[in-house]
Amino acid sequence: MGLLVVLSCVSLWAGLALAEVGPFSRCQQYFYKGVEPEGFNTQRTAKICQRYNGTYHYATLYDRDHRIPRWSAYTLNETACEGQPQRRSRWFIEPQLFAADKGPDMTMEAGSGLTQDELRSSQAISEDYEDTSYDHGPLNPSSFHCDSSRTATFTLTNAAPMEPCFLRSRWHKLQHLFQAELAKSCLRLGGVTYLVTGTTPSGETIPREHEDREGDRVRPYHRVSVPSHVWTAACCDNRDTDRKFSLAFLAENREKSQLQILPIEQLHKVLLTMNATAQTVRIFTDDCNAQSQTAQEALSHIKVALSSIFRDLMSQPGEKNRQDEEAIQTTRSTTPAPTEGEQRSVGTVLEFPSLAAWHSQFTEEYHRGHLACVLSTGLEQASSTSSKLCILQKQKHLPGSDKTAMGWQCIKQVCGRHSGTYYRWCRAAGDSGKGYCCAERCVFNSVTRTYACARGDGEMTECSPQYSAVTLTGQQCRADFPCGLYGKKYFWCYTDYRDNWDYCCSPQHYCGHHGQEYIWCYVSDSGTKWKYCVP
Repeated sequence: MGLLVVLSCVSLWAGLALAEVGPFSRCQQYFYKGVEPEGFNTQRTAKICQRYNGTYHYATLYDRDHRIPRWSAYTLNETACEGQPQRRSRWFIEPQLFAADKGPDMTMEAGSGLTQDELRSSQAISEDYEDTSYDHGPLNPSSFHCDSSRTATFTLTNAAPMEPCFLRSRWHKLQHLFQAELAKSCLRLGGVTYLVTGTTPSGETIPREHEDREGDRVRPYHRVSVPSHVWTAACCDNRDTDRKFSLAFLAENREKSQLQILPIEQLHKVLLTMNATAQTVRIFTDDCNAQSQTAQEALSHIKVALSSIFRDLMSQPGEKNRQDEEAIQTTRSTTPAPTEGEQRSVGTVLEFPSLAAWHSQFTEEYHRGHLACVLSTGLEQASSTSSKLCILQKQKHLPGSDKTAMGWQCIKQVCGRHSGTYYRWCRAAGDSGKGYCCAERCVFNSVTRTYACARGDGEMTECSPQYSAVTLTGQQCRADFPCGLYGKKYFWCYTDYRDNWDYCCSPQHYCGHHGQEYIWCYVSDSGTKWKYCVP
């Protein structure tokens, strides 16, 4: 009742929630280097500087056609605000989305001076969420803020329909873990954290007539797009470039959701495949040091830290029984063999005492035919300095793969029988712009000592297995360029975006003594080319 009084009292306009629709000139402080994300604007998107109590709190790009925000950009602070409300029953709307002359006030529907039809023409309204299978999912989370900044997040221009179990059991928990890790890895080291949370619109919409429990109500249906995916990108800006990094996570908006924690440039590629009209996507200008070794180390650090905590969450009483193997599975294990009831899936992080132990598990896992145990730098995040980490990835012959047989990244599509071909292929950065894809597992021929796979039309093609993202000197490979052949006779990878590269040990031969006093490995499967290495 108090809020209604404030909204109806002309003398208290300074306490209203205000939003300005137009350029982002008044809220550029929420963008890394003052530059907004690129690749999301259309003729029907609106730029909103979200203001409350005379202060701009964050920025939103709103999609009038889908009636959801494409993204909201905000910053992170470490202020504690225990006991403040996490939810509201009533949400603000934005009259300026209907007409610019309506003024900058973000207000309740009843106080907007607009009819229901006028509001519906440009945005979602509260009625759209009633009697549906979805909750309001705020992109800029209220839990990241206190006081007025928290209140300013409760606007439908910052919300998209999210599946309730996903929103409460997974997305909220992931955000809280992410917030804690960024506070530790960025804010407490003198950095500024810029975040952008976005959606991928889909053809699924709400409200739906068959879900409407009010039999005598008349309202329009299928108005608000339900996102297929939601994502968050984070940039830690620091004067000390050695402490500057960026990373992102992506999740499906469904009860049995799968989570990916990934580098910014990889998120860009995923978003391009989901948005056929975009020519380019860039969330942070210059990608916020994503190309550096520091960024890769930070990504590994946060990935392992989050996966370890998620393992604990998934093991809470009653929680694991309720969520099955298709739910978020970023877990960490210190023993290679799965325990009773434990499910292996994409994103699982395994820890090994040595490279020999990893190689044995890689070979066993690979021959099962579904997952590859890809070696990654664990650095100090492993339980001991000698421990080795691998991350389970889906093998490239399985449906939905975005890697060619030789390992090149597909561009704006996944492997498939495109244009009526019998073989599987995709457009790729290498392979002369087009690469064959594996229709069956990439296997090693001990006679020819080469790898090959069936491409789906009865013919075979040369291939390179997924096995490692670490060079023989211990450097992390570039995120989009793990160890592989890439048309050469030896295994290698790029280590940065300036064409610097290094050899990798062969999948058949890990770095070790192998009967010699020195440490070495083969870098080709022919057994003729070898190099000294760092275990």
